[in-house]
Amino acid sequence: MKIKNDPSKIKLLSKSRWKKQRKFKNIPYIQKRSFIIFIILIILIIIGFIIYLNIFHSNSNLLHDEIIMESNKYEIFDKIKDKVTEPTFLKIFEEIKIIKHLFSNKIEIYKKNKNIIQITLSINNDINYKYILLVSMFSLLSNCNKEKSFIIYHILCSPDFNVEAVTIYKSLFKKFSHNVEMIFYNMGNLFHNRKNARFSEATLYRVLAPLFIYSDRLIHLDGDTLVFKDLNEMYNLDFNDNYIFGMYDFFSHGVDYLGLKSNIYINAGVILLNLKKLREDNKVYEFIKLSDSKTYLANYDQTLFNYLLYPKIGRLPSKYSIFNFSDKSDIEIYLKYLRTKVPIEEIEEALKDPTVVHNTLCYPKIWSNNTVYQTTFTNCGERHNCSCKRDFDIWHSFARQTDYYDEIVKFTGVYKQN
Repeated sequence: MKIKNDPSKIKLLSKSRWKKQRKFKNIPYIQKRSFIIFIILIILIIIGFIIYLNIFHSNSNLLHDEIIMESNKYEIFDKIKDKVTEPTFLKIFEEIKIIKHLFSNKIEIYKKNKNIIQITLSINNDINYKYILLVSMFSLLSNCNKEKSFIIYHILCSPDFNVEAVTIYKSLFKKFSHNVEMIFYNMGNLFHNRKNARFSEATLYRVLAPLFIYSDRLIHLDGDTLVFKDLNEMYNLDFNDNYIFGMYDFFSHGVDYLGLKSNIYINAGVILLNLKKLREDNKVYEFIKLSDSKTYLANYDQTLFNYLLYPKIGRLPSKYSIFNFSDKSDIEIYLKYLRTKVPIEEIEEALKDPTVVHNTLCYPKIWSNNTVYQTTFTNCGERHNCSCKRDFDIWHSFARQTDYYDEIVKFTGVYKQN
């Protein structure tokens, strides 16, 4: 007996089959879509994790950089001391001691990834000079290439230096700890017999640098310098067998007195020293011998460098070191007295875009509010473009960025500007 098909049942059955078939067909699509969403979520999680790690690492660096380590230890210095056998040098190392060694606890990481630039500064117990030096250091560090250069300051102190002054230099770590390390040395009474009214014995300390600064090269900067560019290029100049590079000067009566008629004479305020060659040729012993004698040294270390290192003295290109000339007339007067000429165009170009400016031409110095122009050059009161005002403003613009401008204005006599 045949059973007739119920149309309604057939319709329901076909719908049910269609849904099952549709569901079955859509399973691969859903899986594919879910897989893509899953991958996107994983990628987003990874990116988020990387961002978190970067933020955490950055914050961690900032946190640690604020912690300044203080120590009397400087391992390289101790290693050098242990190897010294020369009696004269042993006596020197008995005098020289590490006062403070300031550094961040991330210092080794930073040093490994950057070009190290060794710099010396000399300082005595002058209550105001510590601030002058601070401003010079601030200008250098604020213009240092944060990705490429790492500065190690070797600060050579007279025995009467007030160690409490180290606090003001520690303030630089707030902004620059990833680019700077500082070692303070008590240089003892090594040159106490050379004191006079014009020069401090501290100016002679740098002649001993090849003994205890373990590096092939070194920059020395006086406190009346301002730095406007990274020093890496200057630091790595080819010495071409020279002992020293510096800017030409004409106050050469010191070497004239010693009987040297040289056509080369450099200023020691900004110099690049070939420490390796100075060590190899034992020039430090000659420095000590002449400085210990009763021979007249008109300009202290400047006379020693120019007299004992002749003729292997190179000229530092003007773009790396320039005096604070006002205009072309100043340059012409300067060039007139030089024994070896320098192209005037080179000096003019250096003034437009300097690396280091040595502020020697204003007296008193540029940080004073009663600064006048040195009589060697055109009278300041007779000109409208005197560099004193310009350089005064530049110096104080750096000073205002330090943590000690309130103290700085007290000794400069300048009213604080908002």
